[in-house]
Amino acid sequence: MTGFEIRRAVPAEGAALCALLEASYQPYRDRGIALPDVTDGLDAEIAAGRVWVATQNRDILGLLNLSVTPPHAHLINVAVSAKSKGQGVGGALIRHAIACAEGAGCIALDLGTHADLSENISLYQHLGWDIIEQDMQRVRMRRILDRGA
Repeated sequence: MTGFEIRRAVPAEGAALCALLEASYQPYRDRGIALPDVTDGLDAEIAAGRVWVATQNRDILGLLNLSVTPPHAHLINVAVSAKSKGQGVGGALIRHAIACAEGAGCIALDLGTHADLSENISLYQHLGWDIIEQDMQRVRMRRILDRGA
């Protein structure tokens, strides 16, 4: 997919972004994976400027929730709408997170995911993240960043 833009989310998009998040995590719940409320605090994150959206023709294709507090950044969430999966939106959002963190001078970008989401763990490992901590439910991962970017 080409021709979409990534920009900061605005408060009026909160309900649509919550719906996108819920829908993107529902397949995992359908597999019996117990996940926390993925929408809790999203309005505050939008208001704080920590949520970006990928849009095309006013359609929201995906979202990124990113906290940048040098020397580390934390990728809180990436979600893509069902109709946009497999079209490069998620990758573009992840690259945006990396660029934001590097641009702020961060040395690392951390994330956490559920231990049962093996496809997500594999994807992040493929994209340069390493597992730094793991228990029965949570996997913490880190990607070392290029501070010269």
